[in-house]
Amino acid sequence: MKFPKRSCMQIVYEVSAVIGEQVNMMDQQGTIIASTDASRIGTFHAGAKRVVDERLECLTIHGDEEYTGAKPGVNLPLQFQNDIIGVIGITGPESAVGKYGQIIKKMTEILLMDIAVRQEVDVDQRIRTRFLNDWIHGSPREINRQMVENGRQIGIDITVPRRVMLVSIIHRGAAVTVALQRSIDAAEGSVRKQLSALGDAIVFKSGSALVCCLRRDSDERMLSIARLVKESIEQDVSLAVCVGIDDEVESFTFINTAYQHAQKALRTCLRSPGKDVRLYDSINMEIFSGEIPDLIKLEYVRRIFRNCPMEEVGKWIVLLDTYYACEGSITEAAQHLYIHKNTLQYRLKQLCEKTGYDPRSIRFSSLYYNAIHFYRDIAEKLRLDSDNDAHDDV
Repeated sequence: MKFPKRSCMQIVYEVSAVIGEQVNMMDQQGTIIASTDASRIGTFHAGAKRVVDERLECLTIHGDEEYTGAKPGVNLPLQFQNDIIGVIGITGPESAVGKYGQIIKKMTEILLMDIAVRQEVDVDQRIRTRFLNDWIHGSPREINRQMVENGRQIGIDITVPRRVMLVSIIHRGAAVTVALQRSIDAAEGSVRKQLSALGDAIVFKSGSALVCCLRRDSDERMLSIARLVKESIEQDVSLAVCVGIDDEVESFTFINTAYQHAQKALRTCLRSPGKDVRLYDSINMEIFSGEIPDLIKLEYVRRIFRNCPMEEVGKWIVLLDTYYACEGSITEAAQHLYIHKNTLQYRLKQLCEKTGYDPRSIRFSSLYYNAIHFYRDIAEKLRLDSDNDAHDDV
């Protein structure tokens, strides 16, 4: 079995730190693959080769010329699953390093065993994740008896009626740092732990979101679970949790439909200012907005706000989104926008004069509603477009 070079280097340094001597690790061909003496890495150690070939229990070298590439010291075989996989060597006079021999041998073998176990777990996890991705992306025709059997062989029963909840943990505007990414990773681990306690839950990463396949339950129960997760993670004020939940599908063979619906609900949540949990059944035009090309969305936004500079559109979007979220209540919307209600009335009137569409009219509210969602979809493209316009004017 081959062990990663980085892991072997870590082992020799840990062992060296314990005994205070130079330590080398050689592979089955006698090549030094890790050493506290960097100049020796990659060189041939004839003594180690003899230990492997003759299955020696120990080889003590007394002089520099005794074995090619070897220095005085003690060399012992490393065994894994009843096979010699390499040699550990301690450089120095036998009187000084001989006493460490068996202790270092056992210590190294334990560390190698730990690495092997972690590698096996990693392989199992990759197999599991690959299977689950094939499942959620598969068509009903592909989810057949063979897939069901393949799942059961790795401990997954895909025939259990489930619903799909997608969870995306994002940062609240702060620059992405190593520390912040670690916080997100830790938060994802916390979500896995919370949901795995529910029983029959399957949680895995796909893309930037956690795919949570939970035992089928009511919308109310799914919302309750999602809000508990959200509340728990958002105790860290630097993080926000966005959740999209599917609707119930006919059977486990239509899991891809459930996944796509949860994706649309999640995208709506990600775009919304409040990042509220979204059910697929609660979204409207978002169902088909993904099918509309970005250029068409951009043209629509420009047409609705045709007399507004593009850098100004974003401010109107925030105002309108808040106003419609408050069901047209001037008082409530003004409070959320931290302005006087008379100021809000004036701005709505001003927008009507600019566009020709009164946002307070039911007749035109749907035009603005579409514009809000299209703008959220292409906000980055609009920003780049605005930057290009400014550059052209210079």
